[in-house]
This record gives sequence, C-alpha cells and structure tokens, in this order.
Amino acid sequence: MNIPEQIEKIILPLAQKENVEIVDIEYVAENGQKVLRIYIDHPDGVNLDLCTKMSHIFGGEIDKDDPIKEHYVLEISSPGIDRILKKEKDFLRFKGFNIKVTTITAINGQKHFKGQLVAVAGGKIVVDDVTNKISEIEIKNILRAQVITEN
Repeated sequence: MNIPEQIEKIILPLAQKENVEIVDIEYVAENGQKVLRIYIDHPDGVNLDLCTKMSHIFGGEIDKDDPIKEHYVLEISSPGIDRILKKEKDFLRFKGFNIKVTTITAINGQKHFKGQLVAVAGGKIVVDDVTNKISEIEIKNILRAQVITEN
C-alpha cells in the first residue's frame, strides 16, 4: 500500500464524521521538501476555516499512526475549479460537464480526450470528444481526468 492509500485509510472515517469528501491525496517532492496534499470537498464548499479544522483533525491522526517516517508538510486544499475526477461517483457528480481525460493506453489511436461527459455506468464513461465524437473509456484506463472551465 502506497502512502496516499495509507493516509486515506487513516483519515477517511474522520472525513466522513465531518461530512467532508476526500477528493485526492498526493505525496510529492516540491522545492526540496515532501508535501502531503489532501484535497477535500464539502456540500457547503471549502473555505480556509474548514481547511484549518481538517488540517488539525487529519494531522493529529496521521501523527498518531505515523505512516510517514520522513519530514513532510501537510496541506489541505479545495480541489478547485478544475477538479480532478478519479472514482465513478466523481464522474457521476459531474455528468454533463466538460472534462479532459488522458488514458493509460490509447483508444482508437488516441490518449487525450476533451468534451462533454455524457454517460457514466459500469466502470466506464462516455465523452462526446471534440475530435473523435463519442468515445467510451474504462475508468481503470484513465491516467488523469478533470473538469474543465475553458472551451
């Protein structure tokens, strides 16, 4: 189990108790330091007060379990306007929105898709792609997907 998976296992019950959704977890090296970045969402939106609150809640539990042995910086953030989509429920929530998708393996010679998310079912999404029209993509074949705000 990698670090983001370990962290999700630790903090998920805390997030659910606070009605907070864990959107994504990254553990990356930036500017010579390790950063544990947790993206959260909430039905009422995400603001600085919520990020601060969840930082204290998550940080305390992560420190208690101590899955990361090196020094790191904990950041709690909103997924932002160009939200990352990972799970089927994420895609369902944003059905009808414009998205960008990069696949792991090519589909009909194409790995990059951009267009409206028109359907989600059975571990697959359907995108009305600007270049190839309708494209069906298995969620497990998605390297990165996100909601887009520009055309």
